[in-house]
Amino acid sequence: MKSVNIKNRKKEHLSSILDNDVNYLETFTGLEKYRFIHNGLPEINFNKIDTSIKFLDHTISQPLLITSMSGGESNGDKLNKDLAVVAEKEKIALGLGSIRPVLEDSSVIKNYAIVRELAPTIPIIANIGAVQLQGVLRGKKLSNILKNIGADALAVHLNPLQELLQPEGDSNFSGISKALELLHDIMPLPIIIKEVGFGLSADVIKRVKKIGINWIDVAGAGGTSWAKIEGKRITNPLRKKIAAEFFEWGIPTATSLKYANQVDGMKIIASGGIDTGLKYSKSIALGADLGGVAASFLRIWKENGVEGLTETIKIYKESLKISMCCTGCSDLKQFRGNPKIIMEY
Repeated sequence: MKSVNIKNRKKEHLSSILDNDVNYLETFTGLEKYRFIHNGLPEINFNKIDTSIKFLDHTISQPLLITSMSGGESNGDKLNKDLAVVAEKEKIALGLGSIRPVLEDSSVIKNYAIVRELAPTIPIIANIGAVQLQGVLRGKKLSNILKNIGADALAVHLNPLQELLQPEGDSNFSGISKALELLHDIMPLPIIIKEVGFGLSADVIKRVKKIGINWIDVAGAGGTSWAKIEGKRITNPLRKKIAAEFFEWGIPTATSLKYANQVDGMKIIASGGIDTGLKYSKSIALGADLGGVAASFLRIWKENGVEGLTETIKIYKESLKISMCCTGCSDLKQFRGNPKIIMEY
């Protein structure tokens, strides 16, 4: 029964993103405050600009990641397949939805494993909630799941606010840091710590780094509000009003990205409201190693299918190349984290 409830919850989450207005209204990513400094004399051959990078031992065509969306619910099967096909074709990285349903019902692993079959050459990132960690670190269950999925890394999502608002959420967050330390000690794959859309603070990023984990996804505020998504699922009138108090909660993406850049040696994925090629380009210029997109790609897939999503990913790549050329940067090494090409206004 529990696994059915989890799968239903994942289905409701996807439906909310597609069918309802669940974006922040008053909180913005902060990326809108930045403008590129135009270079009218770039002295660059545009056709020689290379946006490819090495990520998780794979070469991808641009620093772009489709971040976690679908879990193991049956309705997510087609989504997972289509995302895998597009990501493989365009040679970008792909994040899977939470593997929690697999922990409850091993039969749904096929909805995850199909991704590696359809996308044999790209980085694939599995995903699990931090509050579920303590229950799966004992034994080899987690390692076996990751092996069977063919994952290249494991993302651990931090989502205390979502859990507290969720009707069936977990509310015990004690011991998570210790669980992360243990995971770091036993996990053969790289670990990525991510938020779900409320951002990572400077303190949390430093604590993650101290554990020895070098990859984070800031997943800042300004795009999808998971407080709103959970608010729409709540039936209790009092709990619904409480959830509404937190619809604008979170650290904007640009602010969280700034915090991450202040921690030496941290590898950064910038997501949270990255819904245009220009915002994606700005996030890289502001120091992100990769940009991550979820909700806007999901809506495009729903409206225009594989073709629409493929076209959008091409737009992102071309936007990045043009941004590089028109700021006088011939490669990503010059472009990424370069304060001379972008300004806050």
